Amino acid sequence: MSGCGESGKSENSKPAPGSAPGSTIRPIKVDLNVYTPGTIPSGIGKPVEQADHLAHEWEELHPGKKILYQQVVSTGGGEGEWLKTQLIGGIAPEIIHQNAEIAWQDVDKGWYIPLDEYMEKPNPYIPGNQRWIESFKNQDLVNAKKAPDGKLYCISIDIVETGLYYNKDMLRSLGVDSMPRTWTEMETQFKKIREQGVTPMTTAIMGLGSDWGQDILFEMIYHDILPDMDLVPSSADSVGYLGHYLEPREAGYLFTKGFFTRRDPRWREMNRILYEWRQHWPMELKNSDTARLFLTGRIPILWDSSFLIRRLATDPYLNFEWGVAYIPTLTTETCRYASGTPATVIGGAAIQLHITNSARINNNLEDCIDFLMYLSTPQAVERLASEALIFIPNIKGAEMSPELKPFDEIFQRRYCAIKWLESMSGQYKKQWRRMLDLYLNDGMSLDEFLKVLEDNFRAWVEEHRNEPGWDFAGMDPVWQEHKDRLQKEIEQSL
Repeated sequence: MSGCGESGKSENSKPAPGSAPGSTIRPIKVDLNVYTPGTIPSGIGKPVEQADHLAHEWEELHPGKKILYQQVVSTGGGEGEWLKTQLIGGIAPEIIHQNAEIAWQDVDKGWYIPLDEYMEKPNPYIPGNQRWIESFKNQDLVNAKKAPDGKLYCISIDIVETGLYYNKDMLRSLGVDSMPRTWTEMETQFKKIREQGVTPMTTAIMGLGSDWGQDILFEMIYHDILPDMDLVPSSADSVGYLGHYLEPREAGYLFTKGFFTRRDPRWREMNRILYEWRQHWPMELKNSDTARLFLTGRIPILWDSSFLIRRLATDPYLNFEWGVAYIPTLTTETCRYASGTPATVIGGAAIQLHITNSARINNNLEDCIDFLMYLSTPQAVERLASEALIFIPNIKGAEMSPELKPFDEIFQRRYCAIKWLESMSGQYKKQWRRMLDLYLNDGMSLDEFLKVLEDNFRAWVEEHRNEPGWDFAGMDPVWQEHKDRLQKEIEQSL
């Protein structure tokens, strides 16, 4: 039987059929994040249980095998210190969720199992399937999670996206009949709302509005020169999703050429506009649940992810009509570098399942692969996603909950050009976030912030530039081809 636990201990282990007396089954420990049995997504409704049923079904097909669910601490976009400690000790769960970009920083340590060879094999639980990779709806998204070493260490079974939730009733009462299409329209509307004593919008928890805001503004401001900046073009099997996405090594190399410094006028504009945007948000930027301001009718617009859909769909006290829109387009009315193209998305892969080195240590790698294949069938993913009601299935044949349709439409946009904070490692990410919060809350000027950010950037580059995965020398030839067009972008004096 499957079970849940907070540690790797298996109190419910039992002798395997035909095993020697006293022997026990070593369970496969699994973390499915929000799908882990007992979890309450968005903090509302009943605890999820479908993953437990799926584990039971798989165990019945594999007598003598056992799944033990174990919630892993902070393995989404965080630093994952707890998990890293477990990986060093060889005692981490065999299957875990973690954002691929976080795992990339440690793939050279042998902590994660490459899945490439298995993706080319049939999934025996999907009739007619010849290659596991072909069962995924958005294969470019899956392949986009390949690490800088060219290997794939996770599967992406579903999709998360963000959007602007808006209170239609409240906006009408404030004299606003539609959501803005351009940045200028947004500024005009927000000024009108503020003049009535109402804060126009709030963002998701932990200051993610400033995090996400950097990424989206960056693409709209650098859009026209991204083809030249992309020194390591995306692979053929991921370009349909990534486009001109800048890897950390590309960002590091471009920094040495003057980009993302005080000499870069686009960089200054991005941070100026971000600050001005922040003035329309609540002062409590770090509040633990800013969504409550939207849900209780005190703020008309909330920027959050599809994670909130479950809350809106099941909250019995919600008493207003709501809709979902997206970030307006930045035009030259606001910024002379603006491309005028639609704002990109910053969501993408939601649950990203990795197999850790524990599978090799415990000699159960093939069982782990088999269980992942079972979990990634259309029926399994549909059951998981429908119950949780927060993510869009990324498996062919798995139906999407109708409440998530607006986010599926948003997801069809172009992907952002970089995830800035996810690109940074450890202390440099923390320093950037601290200084960003200080800047956005009037703790330092724009010039002071850019100077501190530049120093932090320089230290990050120096720490990583000689790593094999960065290969600055390999980018030199492409830079030489593009430098005449790019160098004129950088101001020659401060």
